[in-house]
Amino acid sequence: MTTPWALSGKDVPTPLIPLERSFEGFLDLEWVDLTDELARVRFDVRENLRQPLGLLHGGIYSAVAETIASVGTVVAVWKDGFTGAGMSNSASFLRPVTSGTLEAIARRRSRETDRWVWSTDFVDAEGKLCALVEVTIAVRPR
Repeated sequence: MTTPWALSGKDVPTPLIPLERSFEGFLDLEWVDLTDELARVRFDVRENLRQPLGLLHGGIYSAVAETIASVGTVVAVWKDGFTGAGMSNSASFLRPVTSGTLEAIARRRSRETDRWVWSTDFVDAEGKLCALVEVTIAVRPR
């Protein structure tokens, strides 16, 4: 499992729960890129991420988007004595996904002193846009 901490090259928090036993570990995200302005991951659409009718569960889009936006924010603000936590999350589902690999590309849209806003595109292996998720991360002193 690729960790975001390895990509960042920055002073980052020590996880309180081993990654493989956390929700992020369950999602099994492959981190591709991580900067202060972009976070990109890939993940397989496994059976245990789908709802009973076979579609990728809508909550997975929101969970992945919030995870990568939170990590992107925390990695950027940690060295300055701050942390980040999800504040709001809004998803639009554009096409059904039942299998394959999805890529989630989060771009930071706004960087305020107390909150960051990220917009995440979910695309399939053919490059088709499947979902859009906007996440606001609260930035607070540790």
